[in-house]
Amino acid sequence: MRDYSECRCYVDHLVAEHRRLHRILRHMRAAIVSSVQPDVAPSFAEVARILGRLHDELELHFTEEDEGGCLDEAVSRCPWLAPEVKRIEAEHPEILAEVNRLIDEANHLQPTVQHQVAMQQSFDRLYQRIRTHEKAENQLFAQGFGTNVNSVENDQSALNLRLLFDT
Repeated sequence: MRDYSECRCYVDHLVAEHRRLHRILRHMRAAIVSSVQPDVAPSFAEVARILGRLHDELELHFTEEDEGGCLDEAVSRCPWLAPEVKRIEAEHPEILAEVNRLIDEANHLQPTVQHQVAMQQSFDRLYQRIRTHEKAENQLFAQGFGTNVNSVENDQSALNLRLLFDT
């Protein structure tokens, strides 16, 4: 029987990172909604600030992944996962570029209702891309560590270890 308890620190770290990112994403959604409202001076300044924070957090998260850590540990246990890790890591600069594009929009667009709607739609696309990326990481962990990393949004336990029999 294989003991996967030593991988707990990798999974816990990934889950903590995802939770932190989800808090920023929730703040981002709220900032967009409050950016253009009656009786308040419209502004995308808070949107740009939170996007900057999101960029910094993602950059740190991606750097940790790219420099070796959770994903590399999964590959060391299951080498056939290497192509998926390369695919996941290739998304990092694309996601960061998308965040940078949104920051640029927030800094240059006039805060109108039409631009607010467009910003919300762009943010929704970014959010879905981040969720898809996160799901790919979680799937890789499931395969590499024999774990089930549950969604950070469903209030389930962060880690369910499955002990697998070696054959």
